[in-house]
Amino acid sequence: MGQNGQRVFLGKVFFRGKIILRTGMHIGGSQESMQIGGVDSPIIRDSGNNLPYIPGSSLKGKLRSTLEKFGKRIKEGKEEKLSSNRSIGTFRQKVFIHCCEDIQLALNCEVCRIFGATGDDREFQKGKKDRRGDKAGNFPALLMVRDSLLDDAFMHPSRLLTEVKTETGVDRSTMAANPRQVERLLPDTAFIFEMVYSVENIILAGKAKTDFPEANLKTDLDNILTCMEIIESEGIGGHTSRGYGKVNFVFTEFLGRSLDYFKGKTKKEKGKSDGGFSIQEARGKIDEIVKFLKEESRNAVSG
Repeated sequence: MGQNGQRVFLGKVFFRGKIILRTGMHIGGSQESMQIGGVDSPIIRDSGNNLPYIPGSSLKGKLRSTLEKFGKRIKEGKEEKLSSNRSIGTFRQKVFIHCCEDIQLALNCEVCRIFGATGDDREFQKGKKDRRGDKAGNFPALLMVRDSLLDDAFMHPSRLLTEVKTETGVDRSTMAANPRQVERLLPDTAFIFEMVYSVENIILAGKAKTDFPEANLKTDLDNILTCMEIIESEGIGGHTSRGYGKVNFVFTEFLGRSLDYFKGKTKKEKGKSDGGFSIQEARGKIDEIVKFLKEESRNAVSG
């Protein structure tokens, strides 16, 4: 964070498991070449092995946009709902998201604290003579979302992974049919997901050192799991309004690990890692993980 403060690493929380498709899913990729009779809308594939995957950016974007619908932030001591204030699209296709203007707002925002924010220097300086020339600064994300790769059980060369679905749009004026071909992954296909939340004590410049961020950690973990539950009811990828992209998240690990774990001093961890379990079962471990990481951070300071 540089001149804007300090980030003290305390541990990490790991979300691991499988994304199981319940209906066909389409996350679009690029067409490297035009082929006669080729698919109009292919899925995204790894250019190295040609296997499909779910990009971390797609899952993270869906999580963020979901939290923007119900998340809150504290501004000047008051709780407020979030606005879509930042354009990240093109001139022709505008896309708006919520993004806090500076680090102090981002730290108190349920969305930007988890997913990060790029400061807006113009908004930061507006109406503040003493801020002229200052930089709002970026707030790096606490949550890292990896690409979800195909489960090993589906990597057999003879296994069929996709289908091509022909859909027809009808011109409302002329009633002319406009068929198009959409490639989609087959139901029951499974991908391995991993997300890592960094537990940090964030100290802003000019502010007193704070205690373990217990309240923020509980809120963030709960919000991430809530977003995952909402995604199960909405879907991932394109054409979800037409039934595509329904998924289930099945956890294999929901674990908190302290700084000492990564130093090799101990192998202590708290949470759940006993086979496949639901989002609700993971939610039941939040208090245990938070308590463990709080105690570990206290021991590290006293030790």
